[in-house]
Amino acid sequence: MHTQAFCQHDTGLKRSKVMPKLNGAQAIVEGLLAHGVDTVFGIPGIQLDPLFDALHGCRDRIRTVHTRHEQGAAFMAMGYAQATGRPGVFIAVPGPGMLNAMAAVSTAVAAGQPVLCITGQIPSYQIGEGLGIAHELRDQLAVSRGVVSWSERADHPHQVPELLEEAFRAMTQGRPGPAVLEMAPDRLALAEEVTLREAPSGESTAEPDPVLIERAVKSLCAAQHPVIVVGGGALTAGGPLKQLAEKLRIPVISTISARGVLPDDHPLSFTFLTGQYIWERVDVALVVGTRFTAPALAWGRQQDVEVIRIDIEEAAIRRPLPADIELMTSADKGLQAIVDTVPATDVDRASYLDFCNQAAQAVAGKLSTLEPLPALAGALRAALPEDGIVVADVTQLGSYVRYALPAYQPRTIMGPGFQATLGYALPAALGVKVADPARQVVAVCGDGGFMFTLQELATAVHHNISIVIVILDNASYGNVKTIQAASYGGRHIAVDLTNPDFVALGESFGIRSCSVESAEVFEVELTQALAANSPRLIVVPIGAVPSIWDLVRRPPSQGVATH
Repeated sequence: MHTQAFCQHDTGLKRSKVMPKLNGAQAIVEGLLAHGVDTVFGIPGIQLDPLFDALHGCRDRIRTVHTRHEQGAAFMAMGYAQATGRPGVFIAVPGPGMLNAMAAVSTAVAAGQPVLCITGQIPSYQIGEGLGIAHELRDQLAVSRGVVSWSERADHPHQVPELLEEAFRAMTQGRPGPAVLEMAPDRLALAEEVTLREAPSGESTAEPDPVLIERAVKSLCAAQHPVIVVGGGALTAGGPLKQLAEKLRIPVISTISARGVLPDDHPLSFTFLTGQYIWERVDVALVVGTRFTAPALAWGRQQDVEVIRIDIEEAAIRRPLPADIELMTSADKGLQAIVDTVPATDVDRASYLDFCNQAAQAVAGKLSTLEPLPALAGALRAALPEDGIVVADVTQLGSYVRYALPAYQPRTIMGPGFQATLGYALPAALGVKVADPARQVVAVCGDGGFMFTLQELATAVHHNISIVIVILDNASYGNVKTIQAASYGGRHIAVDLTNPDFVALGESFGIRSCSVESAEVFEVELTQALAANSPRLIVVPIGAVPSIWDLVRRPPSQGVATH
């Protein structure tokens, strides 16, 4: 087998290039390189031995970060994707390894993140035989296809370049999301002539229809109380978003996934919490790169509210309710086209914007009643630079952070999307830091969720990934306990926890750890921890905490909610 040219060729491939014989594993690694992959996360296993040997051969060009659990590897790949906007890649053994990762993969679906799972199989000649081979599933492809929209098996090395091209297209074209590629161990080891393919240039999204743009501009200019609602699909459209908002004096409501696209210190920027109150007055809504689920279903909608939607996915643009004007294009193209078409105008929205600011002040007043969460979040914001990143788990402080912590840049507040998967924050933060080591990264965890993935503390130490882990310790599944008590007359069940000594636990991994009793001390310790060149852990013991959910789940502000 001729493998001397493996991983040695010039990165400037022509559109296709016939290589000396490569085995399936080498073809995968070459394909990842062609698509710009510089890091993979994962755990080796016997069905993947050829693949990890191929990674060893390219270790100067692809970093391999081995983890302590497949779910951790998948969350790290997701964090990498959230930080960069590029696909994150992880590798998992078939069967139990792939199943371990699926909670994180489904989280990537929820958050719209491009994550590639490369998994193995049992030997190809035994697939479907039900022989009880190690790591055998009855139908592994069916399992993954129940979670992701693209999942395929490579049966021969020469198929790998085309399948990887399909996988990367599926992950990045339209609404981003994860993909799965599997290959049996004998196929990974099989060598044959492989025609490598250069990654195609990104497919351009459609130009917006100028007739519809004109209609949208007329509606926005004629509106008395317009609003722009932006989601994760608008992360790269901050420039035209700011131009349009300022040109027509339109308030901008950012969903959780769009925090920081328009900085929170901009006078036209409002959080999702304030957006619920602004929605009471809205007559025209420009909805950009978001599912629009909360406004359409929970906030209610009067029949005379005109909705203009910008989205790249045809199915999404009509869910959950149809729009009056549908602009099938990217957020940046759609917003820029509207900006370029809006005539010079002097719009007076002083009264409307006063109402919006009063709503923001009212929300701030309600948030101030949730101590100690505001004080802890304030300390977190004071210690972090504006480009610092907070990765927030589904904990009481994490929920407060996602909804209310001031954000000044996109991709600086991250969460698990609608899956609300516990255990996300620690491994995702590790992936964020690997992707962008110059940025300061904090994982905000609850004591319950932290213990879902705490083993990745070992990954942080082994690879010296210098994040700060903050654990809010209330000896309970706090969000669940609060909701149970509120719903059932103070009763709760199966929510109180017996925890280890988290400081001693962190120290046992070789992580400098401490416990703090106040927001003031928290800020001091966090500032010092962020300056360190190694992982740190801070425990914040607290008692019962008021819930933010009453602010999130308020009655419909327009018409009747449709769910």
